[in-house]
Amino acid sequence: MQVRIANAPASWGIEDPEDGANPPWQDVLDQVAAAGYAGVELGPLGYLPTDATALRPELARRELELVAGFLFSPLHTREGVARALESARRVCGLLADAGGRYLVIIQGFTAEREAAAGRPDAAAALAEPEWRTMIEGVHAVARVASEDHGLTACFHPHAGTAVEFDFEIEQLILDTDPELVSLCIDTGHCAYAGLDPVALYAEHSARVAYLHLKDVSRARLGAALASGLGFEEAVAHGVFCRLGEGVVDFAALRAALDEGGFAGWATVEQDTLPTDSAAPGDDAAASLAHLRQVGLAA
Repeated sequence: MQVRIANAPASWGIEDPEDGANPPWQDVLDQVAAAGYAGVELGPLGYLPTDATALRPELARRELELVAGFLFSPLHTREGVARALESARRVCGLLADAGGRYLVIIQGFTAEREAAAGRPDAAAALAEPEWRTMIEGVHAVARVASEDHGLTACFHPHAGTAVEFDFEIEQLILDTDPELVSLCIDTGHCAYAGLDPVALYAEHSARVAYLHLKDVSRARLGAALASGLGFEEAVAHGVFCRLGEGVVDFAALRAALDEGGFAGWATVEQDTLPTDSAAPGDDAAASLAHLRQVGLAA
């Protein structure tokens, strides 16, 4: 097993690059490096510099590698696919120019699914034509990443979206081309949806190219589900916690990754709200320390 560990602007609450509550990107990169990480994700396009000639030296002087970027779009509509392709070209161009490796593809929220996050009894599935459109959209975006820019495209099942629960993930895996679309397992989103991320990895290890490492507070997740909170409300209530303080067994994941021969990157994310305090940097350092303790990080 050879795993390199990155962190992401999402751990500082960066979702909207125009949010005035965002900390300066220089501070986030400084804290990622100070915590001991080897790499960083791009975050939403427009938060970090969008000119690779400006971004590369900022990463280099902190000894960080750019690992991945993401696309979060409602791929179940033709309009959503068109917007996603436009965004993918910009994100992938920057990733390729700045040394990135992966494009993470996420099906966007609908109001109904976001509100039903973690509760399969309340979650409405996409209609068959919408599902077909989504699969076509995933393939189209993946071709932009891989064929046009040399990146590995990874689909990320995400709480509060139409690809969240086990049967949806299995169908997505069956319906997508394994030569074109890899899998990004997010340990926290699996746990949020009632899935065991270790078992999911073990079953599909040959398809997994990239990992997001999150942990979920058992008490706060239980309270969020019992109260019927939507995903974003649950994030605001602190459902995601430092690695090792929640329900995910990272020692078992390390053993599974070793058994599966995983070699690549994993990015720690602790979904939160923007803050200008030092807490995200402290959380990032504590999470990396836990990964080292269980042998998942050097």
